[in-house]
Amino acid sequence: MKLHFLPALLLMALTYTATAQNYQIPNAGFEDWDDASSTAEPAHWNSFATSDGTFSGFASTPHHYHRQGGRPGTSGQSYLTIYSTSIIGIVANGNMTTGRIHAGGLSASSSDNYNYTQRSQSDFSLPFTATPDSLYVWVSFYAADASSRASITATLHGDNDYRDPNDQSSPNLYSSVAKAQFPRTTTSASQAQWQLVKVPFVHSGNANPAYMLVSMTTNATPGGGSANDSLSVDDIQLVYSSWLTDIAINGTTIPGFDQGRLQYSLTGSWTAESLRAALTYETESSDATVAVTTEGDTLVLTVTAEDGVTTHAYCLSFENTGEGPVGIRHAGGLQFVLYPNPAHESCNVLLPSTATPYSYTLTLSNMQGKDLFSQPLGGGSHCISTANLPAGLYLVTLTSPEGSSTQKLLVR
Repeated sequence: MKLHFLPALLLMALTYTATAQNYQIPNAGFEDWDDASSTAEPAHWNSFATSDGTFSGFASTPHHYHRQGGRPGTSGQSYLTIYSTSIIGIVANGNMTTGRIHAGGLSASSSDNYNYTQRSQSDFSLPFTATPDSLYVWVSFYAADASSRASITATLHGDNDYRDPNDQSSPNLYSSVAKAQFPRTTTSASQAQWQLVKVPFVHSGNANPAYMLVSMTTNATPGGGSANDSLSVDDIQLVYSSWLTDIAINGTTIPGFDQGRLQYSLTGSWTAESLRAALTYETESSDATVAVTTEGDTLVLTVTAEDGVTTHAYCLSFENTGEGPVGIRHAGGLQFVLYPNPAHESCNVLLPSTATPYSYTLTLSNMQGKDLFSQPLGGGSHCISTANLPAGLYLVTLTSPEGSSTQKLLVR
């Protein structure tokens, strides 16, 4: 029976905030351990110490450590390190899993060596029916050979005792797989160099997800690498998408659309009701939901991911000018595109290439109306540096002999 020796800490989200237990891997930050020893197993994870199979006795020596510290920026106090050893001349890769290790073959490449979900034992199985879109994990990997590749695999599989890697060629047994193979991040076994690895789940199987099996090893090739290769792991995060891949009006993508851009200014003969009726959109993930609401002169599309916590809100501010189909705010008939918005280091102003050189003036001002800078513009794309601007809301005004138009710019 697994014991929780240290108090559990909530995993800090990266740019996402999903923390519900049934949407994340338990003890994904490796803060809970079976006891205080340096070779204790992390709670909800299993090593060679709890393996089964004919040769489990030979493999029972710990190949992992409970380490103090963690990846950059973590609020956690510990992380996991697994390492390889050499047993009678055969390299035994470091291995850790949410299931159970089966050591049934003497050869490292034997098909009788695998990790598997043992549904009859709660300590060796992870019930999981959610469908994450990506897996993020912090790793520090040392290998004597620069060509070595460590591996982390998360498999959503059906109601079966799935075996990794044996069942990877049986799509009826699994739903989707996130698999990362990566080179060493450090050339010193004593100096951790952390990297964030992001890997999507590939939905290539036919089974309905019922369990998740996670496997981590110091080498993607069984028996590969060298003794004392080591893989450190911290803060595994399952990511659920709440992005849109398209927003369209009457079947035409709105000008300047970008998945990561959340604010748009539209003009045309629109009311909130007619614009909403003409609106269509596509979510990046099929299990995300979209709620469309009206807030004054802004249509808000709030996208909620499967976890019910991760959200993004796309805001479409509209102005009824009576000038026909939807467009972008105009200055004397000149289209004016401002992106990305919100901006960080810079943003771009896009004018038609036919615009007369230097016949238009762009002015950036704060919300109190104080001009911060002004410059003449012609056609094409122009970059505005926002790197030295304090975070906040600004006004970008384009002026021509025929008139002017203003858009709000959010700087983060």
